[in-house]
Parts: sequence; C-alpha cells; structure tokens
Amino acid sequence: MRADDQDQIRWEARQGAGHGALASSGHPRRRTLLRGAALACAAPPLLLGFQGVSAQTRAGSAPAPRVTQLLDMSPSQQELSRDYSTGLRLAFAQLKEAQPQLPQLTTVETDGSPGAVAEALRAVAQDGSQLALLGTVGETTALHAMDQIQRQDLRLAHIGPWLFDTRHDADTRLLTFLASREQQLRYAMQSLAAAGVGELALVYPDARMAQDMAGATQALVTGMAMKMRVIAPAYGQGLQAFASRLPAATPFHLVFMGTSVELAEFVRGLGAHGMQRIVVCLTGVDPNTFTQLVPDNRVPVVFTQGVPNPRTGRVPLVLSYRQALARYFDEAPSPVSLAGYVVGRYAAQMFARLGSTPTRAQVLTEVQQRRAVGIDEWPLAFDKSGRGSAYVAQMLLNTRGKFVGS
Repeated sequence: MRADDQDQIRWEARQGAGHGALASSGHPRRRTLLRGAALACAAPPLLLGFQGVSAQTRAGSAPAPRVTQLLDMSPSQQELSRDYSTGLRLAFAQLKEAQPQLPQLTTVETDGSPGAVAEALRAVAQDGSQLALLGTVGETTALHAMDQIQRQDLRLAHIGPWLFDTRHDADTRLLTFLASREQQLRYAMQSLAAAGVGELALVYPDARMAQDMAGATQALVTGMAMKMRVIAPAYGQGLQAFASRLPAATPFHLVFMGTSVELAEFVRGLGAHGMQRIVVCLTGVDPNTFTQLVPDNRVPVVFTQGVPNPRTGRVPLVLSYRQALARYFDEAPSPVSLAGYVVGRYAAQMFARLGSTPTRAQVLTEVQQRRAVGIDEWPLAFDKSGRGSAYVAQMLLNTRGKFVGS
C-alpha cells in the first residue's frame, strides 16, 4: 500500500468514515433559474454602477430601499462570486413571500480592481435608497471596499463580505460571519499536530503573499511540536511549474493558502510530478469549483470550511438550505453558497426587526450592536473582533473522488 493511501485511510478513520462517503458532483454546473418569479425581489446584475431608473423614481415617488452586493467577476474569482451570490439570492427568494418588505437586492459586477470598486461604492454612497453593502465577494474586492469606506469615512454598513483577513475587524461598520484565516489555519495545524504530523509546508500562491503573511503564520506554530516550512513560486513562475519541480524533501503535508483556480494549477503540477502528498486548503477554495477544474485529480485534498458540510442534511440550517436550493436553483450544494445563504438569512432577520422603511443610519446602528442570533439553530454570536462564528470543520476529497468527513 502506498504511503499516501495509508495516510488517507488514517484521515478517514479519524473523521468518522461511518458517516458515509459522499460522491462528488460529476455534471457541469448549471445555473438555471427554476422559479424565476420567486426571484423577482433580486434586481438583475449591473456593471460598474447603477445604470437603470426604477419605475417608482420615474413616477416621482421615492425609490424602494435597496442593498447592494459587489461582485468580483475577474477570471480567477467569478465562480466564487457566483456561488456566494447564489446563496444570498437564494435566501432572499426563500423569504420574500413571508417578508415582502425585504429591501431589493442589487448586484454590481466589477473586475475587482481598486478603481472599479471605488466607482461602484461611490454610486452606492450617493444613492439615498441604498441601505448597506451586503455579501461583497471576493476577498480583494471586500478589502478594497473597506479601504474606501474608511478613507471616505462613509456611514455605511458592510454586512457579510467574503473576508477572512482581519485587518478591518475592529471597524464597527463591518460585520463578518466566518472564521478568520488565522482561525482556520490554527485549526488545520492543530488537527495535523493531533494526528502526529511533525512537519508541514505552508504553500503560498505567490512570493508577495508569503512575504506579507510571514510574521502572522510563524506565530501560529508557537507552542506546537511541529516544524513549518514556507514555500512559494518565484516571481513570474506559474504554480503548475512550481509544483512539478518540488524537491523530494518537501514535507508530506502541504497547507495551501490560495484560491480554487490556484489550487487546481498546483495539484496538476503535483500530479505531473508524480509526487504523493496530502494538500490541506482553507475556505477560499470551493470544492465544487475545484472538482470541475480537476475532475481526474489523484491528490488527496482536505477542504477546511467555515460552515457545516452542505452535502448532508443533519444540521437544520443545511436542511433548509438544501430544500431552498432544490426549489429555486438547479445546482449542487456548495460551502460557498451556503455561506452566502447564512448572510442572506441574517440580513433578512435584521431587516424584519427594522420594519418596512429602514434608513441607512438605522441599518448601521443595528449592525454596530452585533446582535447574537440563531438561524435554524445555527448560532451567530459576534465576538469583540466582529466575527459571528469561529466554526471550522474539514472534509477530505480522496483519491477515489469521494468526499469524506463532517
């Protein structure tokens, strides 16, 4: 038996393989709307600004209250953005009948650049009907948006962005729902240490990121009986070429710090090299997207997630999500869209408390209170950092194409 198979079997045993291995989705993603009328509450995407004028405005009455989701539709981020947006729109569609006064959800597509984000945010800030930013994605876009909010000192809430970087956590205008990158990485390292792993490598997708995060990541291994190496491609070197040339002395366990697309490139390189390793990735990687990009992958990948496994129905939150997904979208469950669904459900509860005609100032005040809530028994209790959950779990995609884990 190969060493990687032995290690994989041990991982499956620790995670409770008795729960059953779950087959990965083998069909291409289909984003077909099955219940178009139910999604009438969500406005169509707009590109880099608000180009339309509502019927209410043309008639001279005040426009309906709105919230806006900024999307990064650059090639490396568009699948992530679509998944997160799917979850958010799903929550609004599910609840619109019971809460007809929900604000209209508008999406604004950008290329993720600072200029595009600044332009979109300026349009939001100048539109009196806009109550808040909701569910900004991806992470770079969320960081650009927070930079602009702080630079302009906007009195505008930023609710539930796809954001694991902690640099803005102290800003009370920001409300985040998932465990930070440091919390995820600490969990991953502690899990490996508990399994007797004595050495690992942190793999960064580029040298600049490795340099920027060197201090923070090194601090995480303090007190652990574990050696950690940091590796990254040289400037200008692609991830696939980098992975295909890793030396034999590279640790067996690799913790990858990049996105779905970057991970796909990296494991293709490992496969081409014939190097047997286990790769652990963080929440920035969506399992569905990865399996589409590398359908014949033979490298075991452990996915670290900030929400419960959406492929099972044991948790009431997941059951509600899967029922809504089956009703409104022809699409496989995804941790990313489940995370967006949590954000949408939280926002719906908040707007229900504020009544039918909330103001931007009222929304901001409500956000700053950071109320603890439960969503189908799933607790969100915001700590001093403003993060609603420190939940982290893992599941394994084994070399047979099966998902195993919680």
